[in-house]
Amino acid sequence: MPSQGAVMPGETRNKSVTQSGAYKPYILDMDREWWREIIIYEIYVQSFQDSNNDGIGDLRGIIQRLDYLKDLGVDMVWLTPIYASPLEDQGYDIANYKAINPIFGTMEDWDELCEELHKRGMKMMMDMVFNHTSSQHAWFLESKKSKDNPKRNWYFWRKGKTGKHGERLPPNNWESLFGGPAWKYDESTDEWYMHLFSPSQPDLNWDNPEVRDAIYDVIDFWGSKGTDGFRFDVINLVSKTPGLPDAPITRPDKFEQPAVPMFTNGPNIHIYMHEMNRKVLSKYTNCTVGEMPCGVDEYESSQYVAKERQELSMVFQFHHMDLDGEGGDKWDPRPWELWELEKVFRIWQQHMLGNNGWNSLYMENHDQARAVSRFGNPDPRYRAVSAKMLATILLSLRGTPFLYQGQELGTPHPQNWKIEHYDDVETHEYYKAQYKARKKMDPLREPDMSDVMYVIRLKGRDNARTPMLWDNTPNGGFCPPEVKPWLRMNEEYADFNVETQTRDPDSVLNYFKKLIHIRRQHPLMSYGAYIPINPTDPKVFSFLRTQGPWRSLVFCNWSADPSCFEIPEEIDIDLAVMLVANYEVKEWVLPRNVNLRAYETRVYSLRN
Repeated sequence: MPSQGAVMPGETRNKSVTQSGAYKPYILDMDREWWREIIIYEIYVQSFQDSNNDGIGDLRGIIQRLDYLKDLGVDMVWLTPIYASPLEDQGYDIANYKAINPIFGTMEDWDELCEELHKRGMKMMMDMVFNHTSSQHAWFLESKKSKDNPKRNWYFWRKGKTGKHGERLPPNNWESLFGGPAWKYDESTDEWYMHLFSPSQPDLNWDNPEVRDAIYDVIDFWGSKGTDGFRFDVINLVSKTPGLPDAPITRPDKFEQPAVPMFTNGPNIHIYMHEMNRKVLSKYTNCTVGEMPCGVDEYESSQYVAKERQELSMVFQFHHMDLDGEGGDKWDPRPWELWELEKVFRIWQQHMLGNNGWNSLYMENHDQARAVSRFGNPDPRYRAVSAKMLATILLSLRGTPFLYQGQELGTPHPQNWKIEHYDDVETHEYYKAQYKARKKMDPLREPDMSDVMYVIRLKGRDNARTPMLWDNTPNGGFCPPEVKPWLRMNEEYADFNVETQTRDPDSVLNYFKKLIHIRRQHPLMSYGAYIPINPTDPKVFSFLRTQGPWRSLVFCNWSADPSCFEIPEEIDIDLAVMLVANYEVKEWVLPRNVNLRAYETRVYSLRN
C-alpha cells in the first residue's frame, strides 16, 4: 500500500496532498485497445457440446451454442487444440498444425464456426503449441530417420553418456516436467531426443531459423483464415540454455534433477517473441497471450508485454495459482492466507500499470482446478455466494478477463471418483509414482492411497474437464442419454446446469451476466488503477479502482464467518451507489462500518 501522501504514477504532487492522498484518484490515459475491453471464454472442445452423438465435443457443437455465449457477454472464444493429434495429452501433442482432428469435425466446420462468430460480433482465438510437437508429426518422423536428415536439427538430438557402471545415461540430468528424464533413447540412431513433457512430445529447436519460419507459417495460415487472436502454450520454455548443461544437483539420491531455470525464459526468448510479432502476428492481430509456466515474475513479464517492445499482448502467470501448493508444487497442498493472495494481485496490478503492460485475469482453465472448490467454498450453504464473490473479484480487476467453460455455473469438483475415472496423463503419472514409491517401502502391503486421491480430487486437471452441463437430462445435454461421454460426467452436481440457472434470477450464471454488463458499461473497471484499502485484513479483501475523477469500491468477506468492514474516513462515500452485490442489500446508504455475511461481496460507484 502506498505511503500516505505518496505520489502515484501519473499524479502530480501538490501542496494540498494530505493523509487522504493515499486514496486520491490516479490521473491516467486509458490507452484503449479492443482486446483490453473484452471477455474471453475458453472452450475445452472435447467437453463443450457433442453434435454427432459420439460422446466427444466438436466444432458443430460449439456452433449450436454460440447464442448462449453471446447472451453471456462473451467477446472472444478461445478453442483448445483441435488439430490432428494422437491425443496422448488431449491435443497438446500436435501431429499436423494445418489439419483438424476428425473427431472435432472438418476444416469446413471451422470456417463456418469462425464465420458465425464474426456474424455475432465475436472473435476467434486459437491455441498454438510450439514448444513441442507430437512424436507422430511429420517433422519429427523425418528428424528421427537419420543423423544427417535435413530435419535432424529441428529437434534436440544428442549423444548420451556412460555411467560409472557402464550404464547408458541421457545427455544431461534434466528432469521432465512430467517426471523422469527429459530425454528418450532412440536405438536406430543411438541418440536421445529431448522432451520437457511426455516422451510423445519432443521439443522443437527454436534456435534453428528454419523451425521458427515453419512456426510463423502456421500462424500465417490460421491468421489468413480469420483467426483474431492466439494463445501460445508454454511459450516461455522455447529458448533453452546454450549447450544444454547439467542442472545443479539438489537431490543427490537421484540422477534426474529439477532443471526449470535451464529452459525457462531463456537467453533468446525476447528475440524470438519480437521476431514472431514483427514477421507474422502484426499482420493479423494485436491479441496474443503467452502461457508462462515454471516461473515468470512481474519484471520479466514487463519485457514480454510492454507495448513498445512489440512481443505479446499479455501473459498467463501462475503466482496466484501456486499459492495453495508448497513451493509451487500442486500435489503438495498448503493452507494459504488472504494477505498472500492480495499481495500477488496487488503486485501484478500495480506493476503492469506502471510499466506500460497489461494483465490477463483468470481463476481457472483446462489445466487448473475449479475456483469454487479451490479458492471458494463448495459447501452447499456457501457454494453459490462464494462463486459469486470470486466472479466479482475476477471481473473487478485491471486486465482482460478469461472465463473457462462452466465457471459461470460455479460447479464444484466431483468428490467420489476413483483413479480409474480420471483420464489425464499428468494425474495418472502422479498416482503411479506415489504408488510405486509406497510399494517399494512395503512390498507386502497394498499402500494406502487415500491422501493421494484427496489431492487428485482437489487439484487434478480432469476436475475442470468434465463435460458441460446444459440441462438436467442424463449426460446433461452434452450428448444423448444412451451415449457414453469421453470423460465421466460430474453427476454429483447435475442440478448446476445452464437451463436451471437461466431460469433462476439469483443463480451464479445470471450474476456473471450482470457483472459482465457492469464491466462493459464502466471502462474504469478495465483501465482503472488498483489501490488496496487494508491489505493485511485476514478476512476482508477490499480495494478501490480509480480513473481520473471516477472511483469504484470493491469489498468482500473471504470467509464463512461474519466480518465487519470499516471503510477509512479518507474515502468519501456520501454519494456511493451500489452496482452489484451477491446478497440482498436493503440499506440505501452505505454505512462506514459494514457487517458482512459469509462470502458477501459488494461493488459501489463513488460519485464524488
